Amino acid sequence: MRAAIDTGGTFTDIILYSEETGELFTVKVPSSNKRPEEAFIKGLTTALSAAGTYPEVNMLVHGTTVVTNTLLQQKTAKVGLLVTEGFRDILEIARQQRPFLYNLMADRRTPLVPRHLIMEIEERVGSDGQELTPFNPEKAKDQIRILHNQGVESLAIVLLFSFSHPENENKLAELASEFFPEHSVFISSYISAEFREFERTSTTVVAAAVAPGVKSYLQGIGKKLDSHSWNEDNLYIMHSGGGTLPPSEAIKKPHTMIESGPAAGIIAAAQLAQKLESDRVIAFDMGGTTAKAGLILNGQPLFTTEYEVGEKVHSSGWTKGSGYPVRFPMIDVAECGSGAGSIAWIDPGGHLKVGPESAGADPGPACYRKGGSSPTVTDAYLELGYLNRDSFLGGDMVLHPQLATNALKNHICKHLSVSVKEAAAGIVTIANDNMLHILRLVSVMRGHDPRDFTLVAYGGAGPIHATMLAENLSIRKVIIPRYPGLFSALGLLYSDVTTDFVETIMTTLEPDNADLLNNTLERLNAEAELWFDQMKGPGVKFEIKTSIDLRYLRQNYELNIPLPGVHLSQGNIISLQKEFHELHKNQYGHSTPGERIQTVYIRLRAIKLLTKPDLKPPKIDKRNKTNNTPCMNRKVWFPEGEISCPVYKRNSLRPQQKIEEPAIIQEKESTTLVDRNWSVLVDNFGNLVLEKK
Repeated sequence: MRAAIDTGGTFTDIILYSEETGELFTVKVPSSNKRPEEAFIKGLTTALSAAGTYPEVNMLVHGTTVVTNTLLQQKTAKVGLLVTEGFRDILEIARQQRPFLYNLMADRRTPLVPRHLIMEIEERVGSDGQELTPFNPEKAKDQIRILHNQGVESLAIVLLFSFSHPENENKLAELASEFFPEHSVFISSYISAEFREFERTSTTVVAAAVAPGVKSYLQGIGKKLDSHSWNEDNLYIMHSGGGTLPPSEAIKKPHTMIESGPAAGIIAAAQLAQKLESDRVIAFDMGGTTAKAGLILNGQPLFTTEYEVGEKVHSSGWTKGSGYPVRFPMIDVAECGSGAGSIAWIDPGGHLKVGPESAGADPGPACYRKGGSSPTVTDAYLELGYLNRDSFLGGDMVLHPQLATNALKNHICKHLSVSVKEAAAGIVTIANDNMLHILRLVSVMRGHDPRDFTLVAYGGAGPIHATMLAENLSIRKVIIPRYPGLFSALGLLYSDVTTDFVETIMTTLEPDNADLLNNTLERLNAEAELWFDQMKGPGVKFEIKTSIDLRYLRQNYELNIPLPGVHLSQGNIISLQKEFHELHKNQYGHSTPGERIQTVYIRLRAIKLLTKPDLKPPKIDKRNKTNNTPCMNRKVWFPEGEISCPVYKRNSLRPQQKIEEPAIIQEKESTTLVDRNWSVLVDNFGNLVLEKK
């Protein structure tokens, strides 16, 4: 057996996959906000029990939103920062970029490290590695002691030019080890060995800010696994690059887990796109706490090395200045704090808002009857007829409509003088608007017309909003995959074990510099070979992918181009020059073939390949000819008014069955809302294919 466990802010999803029979066992349990590892173990034991026996689990793959929720909800650790003398204000000065250029009233984001917790270290190294100011260890130790005495939990160390000359950072880390426990000190030369001091500083600070929570969480899981006699060595953590790492490495690079769960969903959507031969797909995932979106072209997800986190939207560099930059190769995902558990509230100006704060799993939405009194998107669903009170989670959890109504009346209706239905509809509309923003970020703002794409919607709540969002973007085709509420967990089963290496190399891309570039590739390849030797567990095939970041001389930003391998011939370099000019023209609309090209980074991804599941189409009992009829009718709200909708059970629908009317299709982990003017076809793989009439 292989187990995939995806922990969200509201629910934890588990899939057990039998490598022998191809059979899947699925479980969804509420997450535990205070002790998230509890839901991990509860879900795993429940899934193993559902399998009928306790089979051997040879691999546990885990995706989590612990890091991204920590950043979105600003519940980070107390961080101290050591910088080169004279650079104390690096986080405050930043890049002077604003997400909304003409908004003079916008508040600037607060740095993750306040100025009084930033210490200047007496040292200075030039770009060539020459010592300009000697390192003063005695003074540095006193400054580290001051930070420790002020209750700093995690320490970031970022010195000038350390990406190529890390000696002083290593000395500081050794001094800090006397005051801070293991895995609490982060040096930029290890976290982000790239030039640009602000982005390198920000990335290292983000890693330090989320580290204590990640460390506590993963160690808690390890202890729980040991207590159940499960082998902790079989556990792998999904990182934002679409691969997995053992917990020991994830703790050292906690910032790579920012989009852990969302990355898994994009991997699953890419697999589906390949299977259905759909070359243009927008993946949309809405869970209980956040919503995510990503682009898939020709069956492959897009990657980025520029990303900003910590504000209302997580995304790559299309809203520069809105959050905290982090730099490492990751799947290009945009994310916002708008989920089914997002709380609706009235701002001081009397306007209705939704999120980013979430009710989570405990106390959860008001209708859960766990003590929550604030209205959420889920309460709005119940009021509008999208959900059945008795079939939530397949009947394992009963919802309470009157509690949802009371929450809407007390917190929304009396402030806005609207009816309960209007309040609920307003909440869904605003949630849609929040999510349309990230869908436009990954499509329109990338230069793609969403009308040319298919929307793949998943997550517990994604299928409810799918047709509403598609209408707004003029998308005419939506696919709801099998197991939509567990789709990110399914993506974990398609991931490989990977890690990334990078080296900054400032030179010109010319045949005469082939030896210099090959020396860098050899160093990175040696690091990868060492990493392969250290990796235990499943998988025996290995793969290495290399790429190079290029720009025209004196440009500020780079374009990434794949390399043919770990060795470049002079002919390869000439081909790269031509490829760069073409890519620059496609990306920016112009190129300058006579201009010299500068290399900035060489990147290497080491991949330990794992076997992938081969999911079979669902089994249908063809002898039963009456199970494809609606199980009931229910009044459902649409903008045009309430209408009586048929309600179907998804597991009763048969291949090639078509539904031509507004409908609700419910299953254990999710619900699909079929809007007016849309039809549904069940394809031979069991996917729901919704098309605009």
